Amino acid sequence: MKRTMLLALTTALAALTINATIPNRAAAQGPRLDFSKVQETPTDLGHGLYMIVGAGGNTTLAVGTDGLIVVDAQFAPVYPKLKAAIGQISSLPVKYLINTHYHGDHTGGNADFARDGATIVAQVNVAKRLRNPPPGPNGQPGRAAPAEAIPTRTYTTHTTISVQGQRAELTHVPNAHTDGDTVVYFPAANVISTGDIVGSESYPNIDVAVGGSIDGMIAGTREVLRMGNADTKIVPGHGHLTDKAGVREYLTMLETARRLIAREIAAGKTEDQMVADKPLAALDVKWAAAGGPFVARFPRLVYESLKKSQS
Repeated sequence: MKRTMLLALTTALAALTINATIPNRAAAQGPRLDFSKVQETPTDLGHGLYMIVGAGGNTTLAVGTDGLIVVDAQFAPVYPKLKAAIGQISSLPVKYLINTHYHGDHTGGNADFARDGATIVAQVNVAKRLRNPPPGPNGQPGRAAPAEAIPTRTYTTHTTISVQGQRAELTHVPNAHTDGDTVVYFPAANVISTGDIVGSESYPNIDVAVGGSIDGMIAGTREVLRMGNADTKIVPGHGHLTDKAGVREYLTMLETARRLIAREIAAGKTEDQMVADKPLAALDVKWAAAGGPFVARFPRLVYESLKKSQS
């Protein structure tokens, strides 16, 4: 029952990332979610690595002997709970906070982590998006993140950060979920944190407005599969802990969705006609079963991504 409740909460929280265009989505979406009821639940992955499920994207924690590395900061209002959950695992300071992309359900806690002494690390486009976010879905101006929330250590294609006993290898996947995605591999623990390139339970978001694409999602998922080995534990952006078999199943879904919707485009169908045709009905049996925001949006995002690549 506890696991079911956690998975339902994760799916509901994913809804808050639809068209996420301002850094602190909690401020905009807070009335839709009672953050006071959120629980931060850690899972021990071995070798000092933990997956923490709370409000927003999944958090990964790496415990070294002189400090901690955290991947993704969830929504701002749950920072005290996330901090407390980390504190129950280790009293060492968080030296580095890695953002896998700029969306507020992964960066909302940035400023608080920074005030507590963490260095924020991200691909260079994350800093750009947090400073100058794109307009919202209704054309409203995006709200820039506070200065403390902006990553101060950025990279372009690859970088490594370390604390004693833990090393994180960061790889940028271009134009996947966004234009600033990072996949994080902890080789000593054999754990990968994917951000929203990979989800384990439902259709993903693709932020087409800022360069995200179905082809980039497929390439990014393939990159995840090239890392590690058959025993690798994989922390997705949303959903339960998964592994290579789960990621291969997810990749098959992405590739199938692309093929089916490309066929609709080749037949001259408009976006609304494509939706009416329900080309992903067979995939919906698994990937729409948990509900969530992208049951309706995902086909449109794939369509828009493919059309954009043709223009």
